[in-house]
Amino acid sequence: MLIKKMVVLISVVALLALTYSTDSHARYTKRAGKWESTFNFINSQSTNANGEGGSSIELDSDIGWGFSLGYNVNPHILINYEFSSITPRYDATFVKDDGSPTSIKHEMNIYQSQFNVVYNLMAQNFTPFVQAGLGWSYLDSNKTNGSGGCYPDYYWGWYCYQDTYSDTRLSYNVAAGIRYELSNGMLFRASYKQSWVDLSHSDALELGTVNIEIGSIF
Repeated sequence: MLIKKMVVLISVVALLALTYSTDSHARYTKRAGKWESTFNFINSQSTNANGEGGSSIELDSDIGWGFSLGYNVNPHILINYEFSSITPRYDATFVKDDGSPTSIKHEMNIYQSQFNVVYNLMAQNFTPFVQAGLGWSYLDSNKTNGSGGCYPDYYWGWYCYQDTYSDTRLSYNVAAGIRYELSNGMLFRASYKQSWVDLSHSDALELGTVNIEIGSIF
């Protein structure tokens, strides 16, 4: 499924690139040696992962947000840091020590921090691009693990909290999309990204997202 999605997307952006490159109005970019930042609108796709002993988790699709900050080494190579946040609802099944299953339905927080290398195929203000990155993901189930505590607060009196089941794991991604720059320094990017989160007791969690970015070059 991932290969089919990436092939379709790359084929579309290649066709757009071919059409645009034959346009006499195509302009060369001035992004080389400059920084850029974007705000990201994210649509995450539903997914699932299977674990040990029959456990599993299913995540619904969700709308999230993110941002990036990067440096254009030259017209083709961009190195950036990317942060994203989604809060999908999930349905998890766990198997107890006695073999009986139990289900939990709740909302999960997923925060991803990735360092990416982006390759723009053309040195023009419109170009397809591909990306690969590595970083970490923080997952919080928002379900208490039974621990917590209280401490005195100067303004509010006693403050109590409960710890939740959460973890920080290695993650990596690939993406493909298109990029367009305006003469005033604004830029727009649209892409499909597939990321994998290495989980400790289950298959890697695969997250597919459609990303729309608006930003500026400075």
